[in-house]
Formats: sequence, C-alpha cells, structure tokens
Amino acid sequence: MSDKNPSPEALARFGGAIALPTVSNVDYAKTDFAPFDAFKAYLKGAFPLFHKRTELTVVNNYALVYRWKGRDAGALPLLLCAHYDVVPVEAGTETAWTHPPFSGAAAEGRVWGRGALDVKCQITAQMEAAEGLMAAGFIPPRDIYFAYGHDEEVGGAEGAQKIAERFAAQGLRFEGVLDEGGSVITDAIKGARCPLALIGIAEKGHASYLLTVTDKGGHSSTPPAHSALGRLARLIVRVEGHPLPRRLTPALRAMLVGIKDALGGGFRLAVGAPGLFKPVILKALAKTPATNALTRTTFALTMAKASDAPNVLPQQAQALVNVRLLHGDSSESVRRYIEKLVGREATVQVILPHEPSKVSPADSGVFIKLKALVSEVFPGAIAAPYLVTGGTDARKYYAVSDNVYRFTPAQLSTQEVQTMHNTNESLSIENYGKMILFYRRFVEGE
Repeated sequence: MSDKNPSPEALARFGGAIALPTVSNVDYAKTDFAPFDAFKAYLKGAFPLFHKRTELTVVNNYALVYRWKGRDAGALPLLLCAHYDVVPVEAGTETAWTHPPFSGAAAEGRVWGRGALDVKCQITAQMEAAEGLMAAGFIPPRDIYFAYGHDEEVGGAEGAQKIAERFAAQGLRFEGVLDEGGSVITDAIKGARCPLALIGIAEKGHASYLLTVTDKGGHSSTPPAHSALGRLARLIVRVEGHPLPRRLTPALRAMLVGIKDALGGGFRLAVGAPGLFKPVILKALAKTPATNALTRTTFALTMAKASDAPNVLPQQAQALVNVRLLHGDSSESVRRYIEKLVGREATVQVILPHEPSKVSPADSGVFIKLKALVSEVFPGAIAAPYLVTGGTDARKYYAVSDNVYRFTPAQLSTQEVQTMHNTNESLSIENYGKMILFYRRFVEGE
C-alpha cells in the first residue's frame, strides 16, 4: 500500500464495514442491534491479526475496547477513538445516491455509503494500520487503546460514556486521546492560501429547546385570526431573527493565530491584532455558515408538529430549536434568553443539555506530534487548533486525559464535508490511504 493507493483488499474491508446498517436510535431500546452484532463479528473476521494481538473488552454489550500492549508498561497509554453507529438515510432519498447508501462500493475513485466519512473509516483505517505494523513485528513503545462507541450519533451515553467510566474505575490515565473532529479543509476560510488542518481542542455544547404553544383547537372551517401553529410560526421567526451576539473566544483566537500565515491581505493583518480588529474579523467569519458557527451560539429550527389532520385546528403546536453552545454560554443562560424572546406565548423545555467541553492545550506533546504528522502526510497544509462545532464522543474522555483532540486525517473540500449525514456520503480512496498512513505514523512515531 502507498499513501495514495490502499490495496483492493483494504478497500473491500472498508466497504464491508459500511455495508452493515448500524443505525442508532434516539430511543435506545428501539435500536435494531442485529447489524451491530454482525459488525462486531465482521471486524473479527476482517482483521484477524489485530484481534489476535490485542485484548478485547466489550462494554455494555456493544462498545468495543482493544488494548495493544507496548514495551513500556509504565508509560501513559494513548487512546484512539471512533464510533461505528451511523445516522439513518432519509426515507425517499435512497435513489438520489450515486451508489446505494449501504453498498460500500469502491467506484469513481471513492468509497460510498453511510459511515464512509462519519466515521467507520477511522475504525478500519486504524485496524489496517495496526495490522500492518503487527505483521512487521512492531511493538509500540507504550500501550495503545482503541475505543469504539456504538451510539455517538444519539449522545454516546451507552457507549463512550460507559467506556470512560470503566477507564476511570480502573485508574487509567492517557497521555492523549484522538477522536474524530476537524480535518484538512481545502477551502475552510476564503482567501486562505493553503489547506488548513483543523485539530479540535474543544467542542461546543448542545441542547434542544422545545417551544410549545397551546390553543382551544376546533374545526378548520371557523378559524381564529391565528391558530396555535400560526402563533408558533411567528415565534420561530422571532427566535431565528434574534441570534446571540458573535464573540472571539480563546479557542477561536488560538485558531486564528495558528492559521495567520495561511491568510492573505487585510484579513491576515486583522488576525495579527484581534483586539483592534475584532469587528472586521467577526464580519469576515460571518460570511459562511461553517465559520459563523465558530463565533456564536447558533439556533437551528429542526422539527415541528401540530395537528394530525388537515381540517383540525391544533390544540398544541411544537417546534424544536437545536442549539450549539459557544464557550461562555450555558444551556440555562440560553433557556432564559429564549424565554425572554417568546414571552408568555410559549413554554420552553430544555432537552438533553450538554455544556461546552473543556479546552485541551495547543502546546502539549500530543498536539505537537499531530502537527508534525500533518506536515508529513498532508504537505503544504498548516495545522492549527480548532473549536469543533458538532458533538463527538471525545468530550467523555476528559475524565481520563487532559489532552483530548479531535481530528479526522483526510483532506476534504467544504462540499465533501457537507455529504456527512447527507446524500452521497463518501471518502476518496486517496484519502483512505492517507488515513491509514497517518494512524500508522501516530502509533509508531514516539
């Protein structure tokens, strides 16, 4: 295998992992676990040497922890993480895929299917890297752990959370933790002169807020001026129209300092003096959804429900606001803010709040090692710390390490990133080769 050309066998193993529809369910009890059982068995058959040389512990029936013993039992181990559950394919969109969403097809220079990018690629790439080293007789300098959750897409409470609790109960501490997160983005910021390797040092919090409007209901032939749904619609517009202000957080400042040399013109000058040019910086970052999300707590209206029949006025109308919490905001402060916006016209219920994560240092040995690997595997890219705007399992592992990082070693365009959780999710074969190389170097490069 070269960094650009993983073997046909490696691609087949990757595709086989994608072909198993390990779809997690918000209602954990309703999860179809048959594909999860099949996935566990598949890994054992696809990577026999890895399973022979590591110790496997199954946590809570489906979360997988592997330990690869190193030469120095006294050295703090490293932890590589990923998850093997995936989000469902939206009903009715299956035919829009270039290749079926659970095909795992290798075609047109890419591997296609749900989980190709988020994030079965990391599991199989890590196992490919480890098997290659094992076949060569390599023993790592320190223990390497691999932790694979099975419910990250629905919060990780039964997977990564249980794994982290088990580690803590065992008294384990890790030199560093590496999970999914940022990537090497070719067009992350307009005007950047090279790709940016964004290594997550923290992640935003998240919570959902259920807005409920009640009314008398009745027959649609004699409607009031505004039904419960109409009143709710006005509140939705009000919430969307009054976002929280943008801010330059310490994590964002660290990122801007890290990418300064990749920027050109006036923006580079502004980044060099963020205190003086804060309005300019915030205005520039507001131009795209991805960079705007780095500067503020975001509101996204994602779900709504009212009457179940076309001729029935709803007695209750509800909408869900999914909020991503910037450091400095909390689920409670945002609840008060939304309640102020809607007044007495609606009730506000907070659902599954998760506060912003701790912030890992951008000068630790593990972070420096990741930057060096970026230079080796993605020459020309500039690595910088990054605030991850989505949620990952990584936040669970602060209980066992101070150095928790989020980086998926692939070079992607913004368009490619947008296939995550979307139609035509896929990963280029070249990227998969680089991913295997990156993990190989991470394990052996002490």
